[in-house]
Amino acid sequence: MFTSSQSSKSTKKQFSRSGTFADLLMRHVRERGGDAPSVYKAARIDRRTYSSIISHPFRPVAKRTAVQFAIALRLDRDGADELLRSAGFALSPAIPEDVVFAEAIAGGGGDLRVVSEKLYEYGMKAIA
Repeated sequence: MFTSSQSSKSTKKQFSRSGTFADLLMRHVRERGGDAPSVYKAARIDRRTYSSIISHPFRPVAKRTAVQFAIALRLDRDGADELLRSAGFALSPAIPEDVVFAEAIAGGGGDLRVVSEKLYEYGMKAIA
């Protein structure tokens, strides 16, 4: 039987090996040579939310937030899947909203206005 300290250590090892959402987000920002404000503005995420994500690496992140960052960073499908997986999500072909997100990621456009318009066109909640 695991004690609480053993369980905590194994959880920390798992996250340090694969990376938290915050770790992967920062890595992608650095790789693209961007700065934080340009990324969170492109993702249509406010400064407070971005700061909270970075400051609290184990903070839960909404699926839409993770997708917005993936699209704004213009990640390819593998990179987007990795980022979403680190937040505990995946895109499903059975969910209409996810299909729109997957098309945007595949297109590599990075324009959330277009994605938002397409969501609205199909009767789904647009990105704020």
